[in-house]
Amino acid sequence: MSARTVVVSAGSYHLPFQRLVDWMTPWVAEHPEVHVIMQHGPSHPLPGAENHDVLPYGELLDRCRTADAIVLQGGAGGVMDMRAIGRVPIVVPRVPVDAEVVDEHQLIFTERAERLGTVHRAITREQLWSCLDGMLDGSIATSAPRSEPTPGVVAAASVLGTLPERLPVPARVARLGRSVRGILFGR
Repeated sequence: MSARTVVVSAGSYHLPFQRLVDWMTPWVAEHPEVHVIMQHGPSHPLPGAENHDVLPYGELLDRCRTADAIVLQGGAGGVMDMRAIGRVPIVVPRVPVDAEVVDEHQLIFTERAERLGTVHRAITREQLWSCLDGMLDGSIATSAPRSEPTPGVVAAASVLGTLPERLPVPARVARLGRSVRGILFGR
């Protein structure tokens, strides 16, 4: 049996997220059999983990696809990336303390994302450890069934993905003339 793997990402944000590293440190020490991969950014490396300042985007997604558990900061980009690959991460929202972030937007976003079932939210160290243990023993879901996009999203993507037909030259000249008259004369 191969080692269980946990991917932890503090994101690629310019502000450190030392609290996440500090919360993970005792858990990693108590689970030496688990391979932990840490993208720490400007935070300190995680003792006992395979540390990276920032992983290339494709490599981070590949590692998340095969991980037994994923822990992320509470940013929307990472959560949407996990949604796209069918994974349900644990998210630890940054808070506006110790220069983690400027406001409470991650607290608000992750609370709503958890209600939608797209994340497991941990706002205490004990919740984080409980979620990690639950993911590794299989009692907490780490994958989500692929959901179909809503019809409005499909229609909007179709419209945005189709270039409009080019206007004939006389129509473009007439439009340009109206624009110039509007700019010069306010009509």
